[in-house]
Amino acid sequence: MRVPVVAVATVVAACGSHRHEPAAHPDDISRLYVEISTDRSHRRSLQGGAAAGLGKIPFVVEVPASRGGDAELQIHVSRLDVVGSETVCSIKILVLRLPQHDLFGMAEGTARAGGTHGQAADDCIARLGESLIGGKVRTLLHKRLDEKR
Repeated sequence: MRVPVVAVATVVAACGSHRHEPAAHPDDISRLYVEISTDRSHRRSLQGGAAAGLGKIPFVVEVPASRGGDAELQIHVSRLDVVGSETVCSIKILVLRLPQHDLFGMAEGTARAGGTHGQAADDCIARLGESLIGGKVRTLLHKRLDEKR
């Protein structure tokens, strides 16, 4: 799998229509509690990639939205196509600061997986998500942790 250039931006925007609980551990300044929301149509592969990426970040604890977090990752598949004998996928990850619900940063990337079947699409999405979270999103989450401190 090749992961080309990943863009990161920091802007301010509003969160979606869902609600968040107050942070579960506001006094724990050594960890960042992160919620994940994903596209419904690719939920399993997006969540798998996100969990694998977050699992490699020692200061992050993944929490359900009902427990409250310090940040939320909104992960969306922006492209999924078959090109020749490969599957091409693109993902966009928005990092939201909670409880303010403003956009803290964004990462996006594109990857390829061999094959044109459903498993190739799932593999492409999961590996790209893991890679983005382990790289650019990790940097954003570390900045959010510093802000929490």
